[in-house]
Amino acid sequence: MNKTTRASDPRARRTIAALQQALIDLAGTTPPHEVDVVELCRTAGLHRTTFYKHFTSVSELAATVIADLLERIECPSRLEEHGYGAWLSGVLDEAAQHRDTYNRFLGSGGDPVLTRAVAEQLLRSTEEALAAATRQGSAPAQERAVARMLAYAAYGLIETVIEDDGVDVDRSVDALVRQLPGSLRRTMVAA
Repeated sequence: MNKTTRASDPRARRTIAALQQALIDLAGTTPPHEVDVVELCRTAGLHRTTFYKHFTSVSELAATVIADLLERIECPSRLEEHGYGAWLSGVLDEAAQHRDTYNRFLGSGGDPVLTRAVAEQLLRSTEEALAAATRQGSAPAQERAVARMLAYAAYGLIETVIEDDGVDVDRSVDALVRQLPGSLRRTMVAA
């Protein structure tokens, strides 16, 4: 994430906000990964050099738009204090609160760079949670494989939440945390 996302200069904050809003507006009609800097700057009413003072790519700017979601995913204290289910509920609640915006950037027509960044952060956080559980003696030995399974399942839930406003977040988390392991066992035994 670019250091300018927390710029202290009021002009820089206004510039970043204008670029973010322009990107959100353009993403309503153009997939974010297809938005170019010239079009973005024209929409924001800024010069291209101003863009490059703050960002190196449109994907980097887009990451600032989904920064709250990424911060929620990165929160190790919530994982340690409340457990995986509560952490995942918080992530999904964030996605649901900003459904329209996140859907533009992470949904089926979204930015593949951002999608991968979110998936990788989910994986890192899930690995941390499983490592902590392993130290406490309550996680499976194959924690890397389980972490990947849970991380990508969590990403699937994020996509479901941002694409369907009728999704019950608590029920989805319950299904993933409580029902998925048993479902996988039954599927693997039946196969």
